[in-house]
Amino acid sequence: MKKILTILFLSISTIVSCKNDDTTVYHIEPKETHFPKSWEGNWKGEVTIFSANGKQNVSMTLAIQPIDASRWSWTILYEAPNQSPRKYELIQDATGWKIDEKNGIILPQQFLGDRMTSSFSVGGSLLISYYWLENDVLNMEIHAVRQEADSMSEELGVGIHSMGALQQAKLYRK
Repeated sequence: MKKILTILFLSISTIVSCKNDDTTVYHIEPKETHFPKSWEGNWKGEVTIFSANGKQNVSMTLAIQPIDASRWSWTILYEAPNQSPRKYELIQDATGWKIDEKNGIILPQQFLGDRMTSSFSVGGSLLISYYWLENDVLNMEIHAVRQEADSMSEELGVGIHSMGALQQAKLYRK
């Protein structure tokens, strides 16, 4: 256990020592060179939601269609009661990729390897989302973590956060 904590501490120390007070946003190109063209289309599948309440499966669709040279529609529909389509836009600009929720919320996206990732907080939870295309399957994962630490290690300053939920989806072209 002490060895694991030492490795964790060294990792955190490295990350903290690399912190840059410069507010420059670094643009990382997606590994998938044909993004978003290769992601265009109508996708359908099932999202599995794991939480303290158990496991729930919901049908899901995602439509990604070009609007112009730098914008794509990004429409998500969870086929569950009281859900309506979420009509977002995927935008490329000089700083990189963003998803505009069309309500004042714009979520910056970045590519880590071949995954489009973002993180944001809502209702006391930090959500981290991942989208990636693999073998003509569009995958999605969203991890929800309690934003406030449940407990804190006084000695090392490590916060322990509860996992709230995990969503996983595999979407196939229609």
